[in-house]
Amino acid sequence: MSVAGIPIRIHFTFVLFLVWIATIGSGFLWTGLVLAVFACVLLHELGHALVARRFGIETRDITLYPIGGVAMLDGRPRPRQELWISLAGPMVNVVLAIILALVLLIRDGALPSFSLSLNGSSFLGALFVANVSLAIFNMIPAFPMDGGRVLRGSLALAMPETRATQIAGTIGQGLAILIGLWGILHQSPILVLVAFFVFLGAGQEVSATITRSFLAGHALHDAMQKRYRTINSGATLEAAARMLIEGSQHDFPVVAGDEGEVIGVLTRNAIAHGLATEGPTGYVAAHMRREYKTAHPNAPLEAAIEMFSQEDPSPIIVLDDGQMVGMVTQDNLSEFIMLEHARQQGTRSYGYTG
Repeated sequence: MSVAGIPIRIHFTFVLFLVWIATIGSGFLWTGLVLAVFACVLLHELGHALVARRFGIETRDITLYPIGGVAMLDGRPRPRQELWISLAGPMVNVVLAIILALVLLIRDGALPSFSLSLNGSSFLGALFVANVSLAIFNMIPAFPMDGGRVLRGSLALAMPETRATQIAGTIGQGLAILIGLWGILHQSPILVLVAFFVFLGAGQEVSATITRSFLAGHALHDAMQKRYRTINSGATLEAAARMLIEGSQHDFPVVAGDEGEVIGVLTRNAIAHGLATEGPTGYVAAHMRREYKTAHPNAPLEAAIEMFSQEDPSPIIVLDDGQMVGMVTQDNLSEFIMLEHARQQGTRSYGYTG
């Protein structure tokens, strides 16, 4: 399923959640309310995605989980863009809440209370409360909620993004500790779980931003392997296994023809799987990955993180005018980050002033 050209995915745990709601005897109204709330969550995520599109940033997909939705952007917005993209989601819930409030005022002459009771006449009221709650919860100034990104985007207008992220992350983790303590004092496991989720998310966002800062200003050619081995598509898996054992290279570009054109990538896991299923006489061509990642040597090195985060650990083949000039793997990207971190620490510790 897709909306506005954006693929919509439903995580299997969301289906299990609906089954659980049905089996505990909550009834059709509660199941319907859950579906309606998640429709609002989907609209919330579409708000992020469509505003991001206005800034030229496409959305890879939107995934619905039992705890909410995630819109995966295909790029990193600038601070001002992040501010508007982050605000878009909660604003969708605010607009929905206003519409529902007008309907309820016309119908009942009053707004509903925050109650857990549900019947046919209170369905719209419960949906109103859910949208107000979604807007408020998402605007908590802590990662990974929208409020944390709004705070970071606002701070980054006046300071470097890394520093803005560290401040926003510290505030978020402080709020998480307070939420956790409140949950413990009031014996609320849900609040404790939310606090853990927020604390972890804030730390991960800070770590990811610091990592990106080490890559800023660098291109793929700064981190790519220039000495590498290729393997012919007609070679056997036994030959591939020997190459794997004899060196430190884990993934091999597969070539064909006299000019050595790259036609695929053979990974370490594919070699092992091929040996187990077909044996050493199997051919590389049958087990290589025919669709592989490519990039230009002058492409920003930060793009490599996004390419590796797509649940595909295979290397990036670096091409210049159609010819392979190197490759970037997760291992040597990690090594580059480690060394760049060491260089920057060395500069701070041992720098001289004139």
